[in-house]
Amino acid sequence: MAFLRTLLIAVVSLGGVAAALYYAIPKPVASTASTPTEPTTKPTEPTAKPTEPIKPAVPPTTEPVKSVEPVKPVVPVKPVEPIKPVLEPKKPLVANVGDGNVKGKSDHVTFGGTPDHNMVNLVDKNIVDKPDFNDAKLLKWKADLGSRAYGGPIIAAGKVFVGTNNERPRNPRDISKNQDGDIAPIDKGIIMAFDEATGKFLWQSVHDKLPDGQVKDWPKEGICSTPVADGDKIYYASNRCTVVCAYADGRTNGATGIETKYKTKTDAAIVWEYDMIKELGVFPHNMTASSPLLIGDTLFIITANGVDENHINIPAPQAPSFIALNKTNGKLLWKQNYPGKNIMHGQWANPTYADFDGVKQVIFPGGDGWLYSLAPDTGEIIWKFDGNPKDTKYDLGGAGNKSDYIGTPVVYDGKVYIGTGQDPEHFSGIAHFYAIDLKKADANAKKNKAKDVSRELVDKEEKDEEGAIKYTGKPNPDSAMAWHYGGKDDRNFAPRDFLFGRTMSTACIVDDILYISELQGTIHCLDAKTGKKFWQYDTKAAIWGSPYFVDGKILMTNEGGDLYVFKHTKTPKVIDELDNPDAKDAKDFNAKMKAKRKAVEAEYLISKVEFDAPIRSTPVVANGILYVMSERSLFAFLPKK
Repeated sequence: MAFLRTLLIAVVSLGGVAAALYYAIPKPVASTASTPTEPTTKPTEPTAKPTEPIKPAVPPTTEPVKSVEPVKPVVPVKPVEPIKPVLEPKKPLVANVGDGNVKGKSDHVTFGGTPDHNMVNLVDKNIVDKPDFNDAKLLKWKADLGSRAYGGPIIAAGKVFVGTNNERPRNPRDISKNQDGDIAPIDKGIIMAFDEATGKFLWQSVHDKLPDGQVKDWPKEGICSTPVADGDKIYYASNRCTVVCAYADGRTNGATGIETKYKTKTDAAIVWEYDMIKELGVFPHNMTASSPLLIGDTLFIITANGVDENHINIPAPQAPSFIALNKTNGKLLWKQNYPGKNIMHGQWANPTYADFDGVKQVIFPGGDGWLYSLAPDTGEIIWKFDGNPKDTKYDLGGAGNKSDYIGTPVVYDGKVYIGTGQDPEHFSGIAHFYAIDLKKADANAKKNKAKDVSRELVDKEEKDEEGAIKYTGKPNPDSAMAWHYGGKDDRNFAPRDFLFGRTMSTACIVDDILYISELQGTIHCLDAKTGKKFWQYDTKAAIWGSPYFVDGKILMTNEGGDLYVFKHTKTPKVIDELDNPDAKDAKDFNAKMKAKRKAVEAEYLISKVEFDAPIRSTPVVANGILYVMSERSLFAFLPKK
């Protein structure tokens, strides 16, 4: 999501709306643009030297968040008319990668490193095989965070930026006393900035919690959005459902930005802030977690519009889910309200950019389980793809077999890759991973008014015994699907009845080999051209981050606090631990499965390292340094000597 609630430490009240599938896109209706909050004072440009940071004032807390009782499911509803994009001329769209005041050869400036969001680093070498934070020769520095950390890390302009909470405050102002006189952190969303070379704390952006409570801004989750860095500025989504532009140097060089509540020397200098609740009527469910996509002068983001606290109603079906903003002033350029009333729960994924065969497009994962490809300049639909078979159904609490998206689309070699998933509180269930051919998608979408290039179309519609609508599917002659992995697994003695489980992860593709992990803890290695499975490996703990390639290795973390390092090869061996057709019984199957698992370990596992806390982020490498972010700490590791 970069996003989300702690799966074992914190529990979320979840549910959603059973989405009605639709097969045509209605004509959009007109709307008007909004502008960001006007500054009361003109932003001050940076001028002078940095100041010393304020030391942590209180120790961390680890109080779990209580769960809330689930609610009953609801009957599907009809889709609403999408809002016509608001248009404004802009410069040609180009990718922003690696720009900064201090440009590093491999700065990691956005989620996934590049606008195609492929989790690969093809630049850095000599990355340590076993990053042990207890080894002083390997650890460059360590920085304390709050008690949750999902956003980042981003490395640009000589700084490291992360999203966290305020459970270990950097400013005494951000603590309170209870009736007994005991001090405690005040719950807030935080972006922290550290010096890339030393790990020294530089400044922080502090955001109060929304007054509506956990339905819009879940307690102690902090800022879940991964920032994007561009020159002397960073952009991110705050916990308050605002899009924020801030100076990368904070106030350390004398900048003040617009007038804000927090303005000490270690507070952020905000350039502009766009309030999606105030300006667009968005109702964020639980949190705002999308990471902005920056292309040229335009920011693209998913608004987090979703269901209410009872998980039955969508309070703002006409509010947009996908928007574009001008990066300079935060002005709204266009908005689209797909999926409207078909949102099942929340929307926490990230948009991705593609430019293939002359067709520029921004691909948005929707809360109805559809992918929407939109024109970057206008927001008009190019194509759409349903990630769920037509006979699936969304059930409250994850019991159903229909999902939306938490992971981010990846563009590689003319295809879009993405897997379906749900809020992690729903844990595992049947899911699907797709490769979509961009050339076919563009061509085939022109053949039908619906712009539908899904795997299936609706064949029949009828009601079940409870009166709920159910569908059956038939092949779509205009489908752009290149291949599909997942669905049911009916092999004898298999430990579960599906091949691929719900995922929060974003794929990593290198040398036509694809790595994707699922929430239940398994990483899969596939052929990116065909979807053929090579091997899989169970890490034994839930995975919230994504596989990451660097220096011939695949790095993978889990919420058990483990970092796994696997060997990448261009020609993987097929070692499928579940392919045991000659198994005599369940005991024999398990024995064969374990033997193959050991074979995968021997062939591919380089090391496993235990960290100080759960890890719900993706390790990254920038300028030769490996960064691993647990929920409590940020570690920077030196390269091999």
